[in-house]
Parts: sequence; C-alpha cells; structure tokens
Amino acid sequence: MSSRKRAVVALVALAGVAAACGSSAKTGTSATTPAAGSAATTAAASTATTAAGTTAPAGTAATTPGGPVVTFAAGSNAAITLAVNPWTGSAVDANVAKIILEKNLGTTTTLTDIDENAAWTGIDTGAIDANLEIWPSGHVPDYDTYVTKKKSVVDLGKLGPVAKIGWYVPSYVIEEHPALATLDGFKDPANAKLFSTAETGDKGQFLMGDPSYVSYDEQIIKNLNLPLQFVVAGSEAAEITAIQKAIADHKPLLFQFWQPQWLQSQVKLTEIKLPAVTAACTASAAAKDGKYACDYPPDLLYKAANAKLATKNKVAFTFLSKFQLTTDQQNEISTDIDSKKMDPAAAAQKWIDANPTVVAGWLAS
Repeated sequence: MSSRKRAVVALVALAGVAAACGSSAKTGTSATTPAAGSAATTAAASTATTAAGTTAPAGTAATTPGGPVVTFAAGSNAAITLAVNPWTGSAVDANVAKIILEKNLGTTTTLTDIDENAAWTGIDTGAIDANLEIWPSGHVPDYDTYVTKKKSVVDLGKLGPVAKIGWYVPSYVIEEHPALATLDGFKDPANAKLFSTAETGDKGQFLMGDPSYVSYDEQIIKNLNLPLQFVVAGSEAAEITAIQKAIADHKPLLFQFWQPQWLQSQVKLTEIKLPAVTAACTASAAAKDGKYACDYPPDLLYKAANAKLATKNKVAFTFLSKFQLTTDQQNEISTDIDSKKMDPAAAAQKWIDANPTVVAGWLAS
C-alpha cells in the first residue's frame, strides 16, 4: 500500500458495484466508514461502449455496467479498465501498466478509483478488467468465491513484493520504553496512556489510515483486552501526516502500517511484536467471525483479472500476467508521488524511461 495522490479518471459506471458491496471497510469484520476514496467513482454509461468509452469491435458479447450489451472480437485490442485501490502502491502499479498498455500495446486503458472489496465485484461483472495489487490475507473468501467457485475471476500471478501489515511506533518510543517492544507492554494501562489523546481519554490511541482497508486491528484490541481505542485518520495520506508530525514533535504514536511503503525508508519505525499467526486466526479471517487476535501474515501480493479478459484482449492479458514490480521499484515510484509530489502518471513515466530493460522483459513474447 502507499498514498493516494493519483490523477486517475473514473469513466466506468460503477454505481452498481458500490451498491452490491455496500459498506466496504478494509477490515475483515470491522467496517467503520468506507474511507475517502473507498467508494467507486461513477459515471453514467448509456451507450454501447467499452468500459473506457470506446466502441468495441464486433465479436464476443460483453456487458457494460449501466449500459447495454457490447461486443468485441476474440483476441482484439479492446479498451480495458484497471482498478486503483486507495494506497499509492496500487496507483503505481496501475499507472505504470496504463502507460505501457497505451504506448506500447495500443490498448486504451481507464484507471478507476475503487476500494479493494468493491473491486472484486467489479472484476466479477467485467466492469473492471483487472486489479494489479491484492493483499491475500484479507481476501481468502473472495478468492474462494470468485476464482475457485464461480471462476469469473482468474489469478494473474504474483505482483512481486512480499508485503506485511503490522503495528508500528517511531523507534525512539521503544528506546525510551523497552517494554513496548511486544504487545505485553501495552496491556499495562500506564504504558497505553502514553498514546492517549483528548479523543481517547485514558485509553491509548491506535491510529488507522483508510477505513476501507481490510484490517483486524479492532478485533485484536478487543479480543486481547488492550486499553487502546481504534481511531481512523481517514486516508493513508492523513495517517502519514500524523506519523511525520509525531516524529517531528518526538511524541509517541501507535499505528497500523505496512511494507512496501516509501516512508519506511525515510524515518525510523519499529514493528511491535504481535502474537504469532495461528490456525484459529487464519480460520477466523476466512470466516470473518470477529475473533482474530494474531499478527498479520506476510502477503505475497498477486494480480487478478476478469476471466474473459484473455478473449477480450489477449495482448493485455499476456502483458498483465508478466507485469511485476519489486518492493524497491514500487517504493521508488511511490516516493516520487508522495514525498516529491509528482503526478502519478509522470512518476510512472519517469521510472519507465529509466528502466527500459525491465519493460522489455514484460513485453517479450
């Protein structure tokens, strides 16, 4: 994940997708508010066009959300739509892919802001053709429903980074309060109070970024009876601002964070040791029963596409299957977007221009 400074355009009619998914909190079971940028941006589709707004060639039938049936030729270069979830890593993936799809492969590509939960319904219906960054620990039921059972979605393979969500504090907090290196230290109300705010009173604040993210933090706090209060910053950008301010003021702050994330290379953060992942927690995550009380497992990020994409646009399907970024590559582009305030498309183009060999590998037959 990473921050939301994206210049992306939503031209797909996704009102039906958002309605089908309802409140999409990125929390396995704790859906607070669906975050800034969590709901799909919508636009009416009233003509027989593809998702990107271009008329598809005659051939195989496909349904455009909010519009009539359209057709495209088998193996054609039909326009496609990629999901952009509310973190910068997702925007990086989508912007890099869009540039290459359009400039190298002649495929008109639309980027659509949508949260990670609603994106599954979009891919299932064909409103979205692919999502290039899925964190598997939060989507076991979705994979089972759409990939394994319905077969309306296909696994496009690994994106590249081995990701990890966790609980973090600025490293100076552990240096000054060594007991807080593990969760046991937070069971002491006096220690937890170090993180209190006017909003949380005697309880310590636990800060979360975008409430559309799949997370288990509220469950962990409740199930382990920790004297903490879950607080939502509202977006990844707002959380990053809070982290930077806390560090500038040398104040304690407890928050959910992750890797890959460009800020990890800019400031010193320490991950709190949470209870090891157990079979019971894995089952709880899949069942969404609210009983989760473990650490987050490492996530091998993967890509997913509508099962008809290989027919709709074989060239795009093949490219997206090969498309990969390393943690360092993604963080490099994310830093340009979030820290250097570059437009996402410009940051993606800068990286593409500097890495022709990597791009050539994705395009090789």
